[in-house]
Amino acid sequence: MMSERILLLYDRDEEYARLMGEYLLGCRGLPWKIAVCTSAADLIGAVKKRSPEILVTSGSSYDKCLEKIGAKHVLVLNDGTAGVRGVTDKYQAAEDTLRVILDICTDDEADDTSFLSPAKNRAKLIGVFSPVRRCYQTTFSVLMGRLLLERGKVLYLSFEFCEGCEELIPPEESRGLSDLMYFIKSPVNVFLLRFRSMVRSIAGLDYIPCALSGADISEIPEAEWKLFLSRICDYGEYSYVILDLSESIRGIFSILRMCDRIFTLTRNDRVARRKVESYENVLSMYKYEDVMEKSIKCDPPSVTRVPSFSGDMSGEFVDFIVNRLGEL
Repeated sequence: MMSERILLLYDRDEEYARLMGEYLLGCRGLPWKIAVCTSAADLIGAVKKRSPEILVTSGSSYDKCLEKIGAKHVLVLNDGTAGVRGVTDKYQAAEDTLRVILDICTDDEADDTSFLSPAKNRAKLIGVFSPVRRCYQTTFSVLMGRLLLERGKVLYLSFEFCEGCEELIPPEESRGLSDLMYFIKSPVNVFLLRFRSMVRSIAGLDYIPCALSGADISEIPEAEWKLFLSRICDYGEYSYVILDLSESIRGIFSILRMCDRIFTLTRNDRVARRKVESYENVLSMYKYEDVMEKSIKCDPPSVTRVPSFSGDMSGEFVDFIVNRLGEL
């Protein structure tokens, strides 16, 4: 029987330890038992039987004696303590601290499958795709994702590149979807931890930053996209995964076939109607009638101001999406 693996959070700041501990305990799919200590006595008791695999502490709580408890990895969080230089900032978002932890430890996970278990309910795939340009596809996808948060956890994935929305552009050093796909051939446990380390959030909606270059995603084989989506839906923690799709990816029709529901956005003009008609003719030609059967065509209202992705959920465009939710 494989011995229990422990991530030990030690910080004398009780409020920080409590909040960070609650966050870590709420993260599904981590391969460690989470232990939290706020005093030396608690720490001694926690490590008496087994050394932690990972010790996370802060500069103000750090002491040389901590190196003697036998942790394989020691992560010191920088809180401004003189003479102690941390690896990363203590007061950053909890998800950013977890990202650093996962980056440090992922290479250790190749042979460990103890934390792998399929989700109780497979995530529903919602595809959003249209041959019509400038039809608010990304706005529709993100706001629908936020509205679906009332039903469960949601992941948004953009298959576009050069994201035009500032709210979805993370810091320059962040990795995106194409970087994640580099690990698709890794063991599923390694891939999932890499995935978890790249997830970001906007107003409660999880997302992976999009690729910066079209070439990065246009060369990825269809089979790898399908494996990627299967892993996320089967082993993730999501009720819904929303795909903001682009025709530039390989196997777009096969990916649409994987979806439980598809929204085809259009506009009420002659050119838009002709494009949708041509798109449906191609689907029929290549025997993808099932894609049309689960597709819903909808014409978003024209708006003078595109709703903020992280702001108030009100207005005509939001009402339009709310009326579509009954079709899921």
